Amino acid sequence: MTDEASEILSVRAIAKRYGATCALRSADLTLRAGRVHALLGENGAGKSTLVKIIVGAVRPDSGSIRMAGAPVAFRSVAEAIAAGIVPIYQHLSLFPELSVLDNLSAFGLAAGRASLARNVLVPRGEAMRWLAHVGLSLDLDRPVSSLSLGERQLLEIARGLGGNCRILVLDEPTAALNGEEAERLFKVVREICARGAAVLFISHKFDEIERLADEVTVLRDGGTVIDAAPIGRHDRATLVKAMLGVQVEHARHAAAVQGAPVLVARNLSLASGTPIQLSVRSGEIVGLAGLVGSGALSIAATLAGAASGQGKIAIGGSDFRAGDRQAAVALGVGYVPADRHEEGLFLPVSATRNASASALSRFTSGGFVARARETRAITPLLKQLHLHPARPDADAASFSGGNQQKLMIARCLAIPGLRVLVLLEPTRGVDVAARAIIHRAILDAARSGVAVLLASSDLDELMSLGDRYLIVRDGEIADELPQDASTDAIMAALAGRLAA
Repeated sequence: MTDEASEILSVRAIAKRYGATCALRSADLTLRAGRVHALLGENGAGKSTLVKIIVGAVRPDSGSIRMAGAPVAFRSVAEAIAAGIVPIYQHLSLFPELSVLDNLSAFGLAAGRASLARNVLVPRGEAMRWLAHVGLSLDLDRPVSSLSLGERQLLEIARGLGGNCRILVLDEPTAALNGEEAERLFKVVREICARGAAVLFISHKFDEIERLADEVTVLRDGGTVIDAAPIGRHDRATLVKAMLGVQVEHARHAAAVQGAPVLVARNLSLASGTPIQLSVRSGEIVGLAGLVGSGALSIAATLAGAASGQGKIAIGGSDFRAGDRQAAVALGVGYVPADRHEEGLFLPVSATRNASASALSRFTSGGFVARARETRAITPLLKQLHLHPARPDADAASFSGGNQQKLMIARCLAIPGLRVLVLLEPTRGVDVAARAIIHRAILDAARSGVAVLLASSDLDELMSLGDRYLIVRDGEIADELPQDASTDAIMAALAGRLAA
């Protein structure tokens, strides 16, 4: 079979503007039968707009779309689904209070193909076959609200495959899945391709892309800069450079000569578990690893002064009380929370003001902020972090998730006399380019002598950056592993068993 014969979707020179904003200027994409195609691009590069056009949610201003060689122009998502393009979004479109069978029948119900809802319910035997295609065996009368997140995602895929699925669009499908659920999803994706469908796979995780994808397309500033390249043709550094337009080094943290302990906790008691004993040295990056609900994030937040606990924490020999974030900042502790929206950003406020929020004393005189001084100090940090678009006066709400996360990192770097960085899931939900930039900022901080405590559920991230790993189970630091520990050893420690 030639590439031309196997082509299912061809997108050429797609452009789309929203007023003065150019979302896409010239985007190309080719999907082929039986292949997983990764779509990469920095947040704001145009990925979401391109996907919306492909699935019929948005009409392009110009360009062409062809399916199996025939031109198409979808006027709605329903039309795209009818043509065999099935989108599965990060935020699922299931109806939690309805049954599994009702959800499997939702496309028919929405299309109004019968006057009575019961007449468009998928036959129960057929529904069970749909579920079997994705490895599910569920009670069809069970409410979807009782399913795990992984089961819900597979249920939505089963619904899409129940029709004439020719193209499956997966947008950040593993963002909220655990390792076992993600592996199950990957198996289903491979089986879908084996049956001749094409999969468009959008992910921020390079390890997933390298394991699963056959081809890759990269968007930058609304245009295609790498078009359907075989996945092994370009290494990570090349792909990131294509996304950003500049080279960003991907490097594993090399253990450096470390100084005296900077962050020290002795007999620090949280709500549960035995008292915490912990220290992080100047220039050291310590990975705090734990499964969801292990307590790793709570421990890290407490050490940053952002959550209460019993006991004191010392920064360079000076104590502050757990839960006193203001005192922690005064001692040079930067903090990135796990949820930037709920705990970090001031969305209606400018990027500059968000970045300077922990260091306003540097720019305040007589109760007023000296804006020129603030701008001179913060602008270089935003440039260093490649804030995109480069509009420091724009509200934080107007930036993509990855660029909002850069504002949180900049806020830490702006703290006078920064001595400690406590980071909770610092690259969760950001694109691979923003991830590389944030990792570089963390490495640079450590090399300058900052002590870094990194709490992350991303083992690839921990193993790229950490000097050693503290394993958290049931609210306690249960194990410590060296930098050269294997993935299997870390996974075994997380699960509380010995590595094979």
